[in-house]
Amino acid sequence: MYIKRQLELKLKERLFKGKILVVYGPRQAGKTTLIKQVVKDFGEAVRYVDCELLANNELLARRNTAELFSLVQGYKIVVFDEAQTVKGIGSVLKSLFDHHPEVQYIATGSSSFDLANEISEPLTGRSIEYTLYPLGMTELAFTSFDAENKVSELLRFGAYPGIQSETEEEKIIQLNLLVSQYLYKNVLAIEGFRKPELVISLLKLLAFQIGNEVSYRELSTTLGTSVTTVQKYIDLLEKNFVIIRIGAYSNNRRNEVVKSKKIYFVDLGLRNALIDNFAPIHITARQDIGVLFENCMFVERLKHIMHNGGVGLQQFFWRTISQKEIDYIECYKGLSSGFEFKWNPQKKLKVPELFTNMYPNIGVQTISPRQSFEFISR
Repeated sequence: MYIKRQLELKLKERLFKGKILVVYGPRQAGKTTLIKQVVKDFGEAVRYVDCELLANNELLARRNTAELFSLVQGYKIVVFDEAQTVKGIGSVLKSLFDHHPEVQYIATGSSSFDLANEISEPLTGRSIEYTLYPLGMTELAFTSFDAENKVSELLRFGAYPGIQSETEEEKIIQLNLLVSQYLYKNVLAIEGFRKPELVISLLKLLAFQIGNEVSYRELSTTLGTSVTTVQKYIDLLEKNFVIIRIGAYSNNRRNEVVKSKKIYFVDLGLRNALIDNFAPIHITARQDIGVLFENCMFVERLKHIMHNGGVGLQQFFWRTISQKEIDYIECYKGLSSGFEFKWNPQKKLKVPELFTNMYPNIGVQTISPRQSFEFISR
């Protein structure tokens, strides 16, 4: 069953407006299904090109003008699925766009690293980019009550579309398959990952550190590799939509953390599969509820903005050397706001006096599951 995606309307509004549409996102996030919904009214005037099929990949890589033009002849819309697998795809799209601008071109890719590198220069001024993550809470719930009930499921099983209607047992099976198939097919196959076993070990370490500052040096020592390798692998994992890094909010004051990073997982179901922990979301069953909720709120807010075509969102955390902290600082549309995420709504908000003195214009609110829908959708 298709769950309506918020990005669908934004893409429909952009059709035939003189831009190539590029949609990034993790594998299994629903990119192909979304695009089919966007173009379904055009029927047989749409051509799908699966770039992972050898014949298609070789044809596009040859960049033979006659072959390329015949590929789009007679179609109103041409979709290039998993376009990052074609070397030189940016030049291919540029040539097609320049010679047949009447056709609407759409490219999807599960690696922002590969596809962005391929298209950034050739398609300057010719494309507009979007990101589709797994389902967002505001696509799964429509009221505060619905959202509050949905939070526990998101913390435990994540939001990949393909598992939403499955039983708990089947969700666990599918998420474990996703870890092996998605990571090995889409991430570990990248040339930059020369030690796949090291990446798995790194991901497991990161899975236990969500919500905390990450030390590349500590990770390198634990893994027995260089800091440079750890930084490179984390960068590639982020560009392949496995993790997200955020930096510290700071005016470079002496007592503020400046260079540290926190790492969150794009999908908590994937994270829980990595560490084999699908225990119920109950305070007596697991000790990581607080950081899971923090991860969830951060990612759900990002999804909501990106799935509605928003741009310019900046996300940070704030912490001092003495460990005074604010979970989340957001800068968006000229406003800066602070938030503390509390799984237990009875916990009182304690804003560090230092933060109030340094940033008197940034208000801080507590967000519990009860306020999650309003926080994400505001």
